[in-house]
Amino acid sequence: MPAAVIIREARLGDLDTLVGLLGLLFGLEADFAADARRQRSGLEQMLGKGPRAVLVAEVDGQVVGLATAQVLISTAEGGPALLVEDVVVRPESRGLGIGRALLARIEAWGLRLGATRLQLLADRDNAPAHAFYRACGFHPTNLVCLRRTVPTAGK
Repeated sequence: MPAAVIIREARLGDLDTLVGLLGLLFGLEADFAADARRQRSGLEQMLGKGPRAVLVAEVDGQVVGLATAQVLISTAEGGPALLVEDVVVRPESRGLGIGRALLARIEAWGLRLGATRLQLLADRDNAPAHAFYRACGFHPTNLVCLRRTVPTAGK
């Protein structure tokens, strides 16, 4: 990892850059689409509220990576677990250990909260992401993610 990488909590002033990073991520995923308005809304709801982490990786004053996580209570574990929601690093900054550093900070945060498990979803067809997560100690499970979109009022 470059010596100049700083992992820090995201700030409201980072929002435009973070929305752009999420656009890169959702451009790779078949189940989601980039929608700057929705991504901004989600990030605003996460920043500084509750047991949530929004971390950025900064190199030479530029944000080049993002990781988010939320605490949930696992009945299987009998306590807190972390849902790692987003991990993305700009293409030109990949392979430098930045994603691994972001995940390590997320894990350390979770351990302080008593979490015993990290879980995440990765697009089935994103082989580089699967290889990265395996290298970080994640492994596939027998569980299958199922999703249903719920209509909201006024839409």
